[in-house]
Amino acid sequence: MEICKKKIINIFLLFIITSSAYSNESFQQLENKKVSYIDFFLLKFENTINKRAQILSRQAIATRVQYSNLGIQVDFDKKNEKIYINIYAIMDKYRYSKKKYRQKLSDCNQVRNLIFYQSSGYKFFTQKRDPLLSQEAMEDIFVKVFFKNISFTEKEINFLLDKMFVNVTILHPINKKELSCQGKVNQYELN
Repeated sequence: MEICKKKIINIFLLFIITSSAYSNESFQQLENKKVSYIDFFLLKFENTINKRAQILSRQAIATRVQYSNLGIQVDFDKKNEKIYINIYAIMDKYRYSKKKYRQKLSDCNQVRNLIFYQSSGYKFFTQKRDPLLSQEAMEDIFVKVFFKNISFTEKEINFLLDKMFVNVTILHPINKKELSCQGKVNQYELN
């Protein structure tokens, strides 16, 4: 009986020693992996977008279209060397089951503007494009927010801005209709 206990203890100790050696080896392998700078930037970029997207949460007093759900996906197409930002906004089902509303191109632009620039880009009463959020202002805001604390040169920032495309899809939960608009991330108006 005593021999059996010793064998069990030895096997248990052997198991503990080998499993900890294996886990150390795995962490060392993970530690030695290299992450490209573009992957690091895209991760930081997507996190910043998700934080800024909270501006689209439901308002107590509705001054714009109300959204119940929002999805954001950032993809890097290595082959074409382009970054695609897909934004899916679902209109509030409760509100738009009572109120008839059809999505407009300005809604697409406002979703993009609110997330990236924290401004609707449209005048409150007339809903016409606000010249204060010009393309130059959009580029300045974008660079300050998304390239902050990242060591890109001005040439690299301009290259990335030229290669970033956004696609906004607004889904109506009742009509099951969707409206999409797309363009460069700093384009004055999406098409």
